[in-house]
Amino acid sequence: MKLKTLLSLLIPMLPALSYGQLTNPALDTLSRPGIHFKLEAGGFGGSGNRMPFWFRANQFGTVPLESPAGLVTAAASGLWGNPDNPRRVYVKAGVEVTGNISRNSRVVLPQAYAAIRLGHGELSIGRRKEINGITDTLMSTGSYAWSGNAVPITQIRLGTRDYAPLKFTHDLIAVNAFFSHGWFANSDSMQNVFLHAKALYVRIGKPNWKVRFYGGMSHYAQWGGYSAYLGKIYADNGHLPSSWDAFVKALWPSKVDGNSSGKFTTFDTLNRSGNHLGSIDVALEVLMKKSNLLFYIQHPWEDMSGVVMGNLPDGLYGVRWQNRAPSGGAFALRQVTAEFLTTLNQSGALPPKGADDYFVNYQYLDGWTHEKRVIGTPFFTRWMDADPRWAKLKGGFKSPVMINNNRVQVIHIGLLGAFRSGATVKMLLSQSWNYGRPMRPYPVIVTHQFSGLVEATIPVRKVPGLQFSPGFALDSGDWLVPAAAGMLRVRKLF
Repeated sequence: MKLKTLLSLLIPMLPALSYGQLTNPALDTLSRPGIHFKLEAGGFGGSGNRMPFWFRANQFGTVPLESPAGLVTAAASGLWGNPDNPRRVYVKAGVEVTGNISRNSRVVLPQAYAAIRLGHGELSIGRRKEINGITDTLMSTGSYAWSGNAVPITQIRLGTRDYAPLKFTHDLIAVNAFFSHGWFANSDSMQNVFLHAKALYVRIGKPNWKVRFYGGMSHYAQWGGYSAYLGKIYADNGHLPSSWDAFVKALWPSKVDGNSSGKFTTFDTLNRSGNHLGSIDVALEVLMKKSNLLFYIQHPWEDMSGVVMGNLPDGLYGVRWQNRAPSGGAFALRQVTAEFLTTLNQSGALPPKGADDYFVNYQYLDGWTHEKRVIGTPFFTRWMDADPRWAKLKGGFKSPVMINNNRVQVIHIGLLGAFRSGATVKMLLSQSWNYGRPMRPYPVIVTHQFSGLVEATIPVRKVPGLQFSPGFALDSGDWLVPAAAGMLRVRKLF
């Protein structure tokens, strides 16, 4: 989406944090030295030929859209050094490969990275599973701009991996930030596209305080690249600006004037160079004796109208309750997450100040996607995700694009319980109302959609590290193809 005025509120060299960054504690938050392995096999099947939403959403692009399907995953990660000594350097690395067996079988590489860390700072190279933004990473609908729905993007990333306290504030203020350069995988529509990403989040409150505040802002930009499908208004013989000047415009999205070098296009001059987006996040954490609460808001922006809150009330609103009390019975409710997502405003109905058309861009034809999945919230859908009735749904300038649904409202509940035996059960329940895109000629009425999931994880006590995960998911409504399917995964950690 175009960026109309300078993002003066985002300092380029102050880069994003996630509140709970990695979602695979067995591998990604590795804290013990040595090499660790995971093997997993699973199968999905049921009514229809589509995979239910909650089986495939926020799975880092590893679960296919088609059903029935099988998955085989092998992963390894290692840590060398002592992470408990902040004055000594230590190294982490990981690789994960997943094979999809379906009508369109493919091999997915969601993780392949190496990182070197000293204290709170870290330099990472490669693909890494992560979720950016202040949210509940376990049972959320997905962080607005970077949810873990798509295959991770290859990056060189410098930043922190947790909150780094500022000593001169006596640990009252801590920061969590990153700055990165990345490379999008090539697609049929776009090749050689770069990623620029940065953000800064701040925590106010000492580690032992009962109440702590969080806030910050993220900025992502697609820039450079080539497409044979772009006309002369949008590109120079198919090429988008990729010079040093273009990188500066991605870093600090200022206006392009007629005297700028770097082969900027007419579209760049009228708008901004690159596709920019992000979110402004705030949160309140309350630590109680036997539980804790996290209240959070993620406010989307794609131009200055979003930065100055001209698109209110658009955003993700959430609350998470965690039970920290020892279990006194056979079963205990461990977590409840409730969220409301709304993106109907989009700064108004018409351009130039309105119709933000989230995640859509007329130069970057795939929009805010990577390897055939939306990078941000999975409730923004591609035309191939939805029912075939909506495949050619238009909006904006009455032209079809990759993302055909970004005006949504969602009510979501997540529940997590644990048994004394060590087994857990998770439930996700989501009701959405889908309106297509801004300025769309149809659908004339809103389409309703329900998606639900129940999944258990059952450890085998006699075989350490062995787990079974049965599950059931359901899609019922008019936006997605109706589907009901079961799942069984077997996982072994070494």
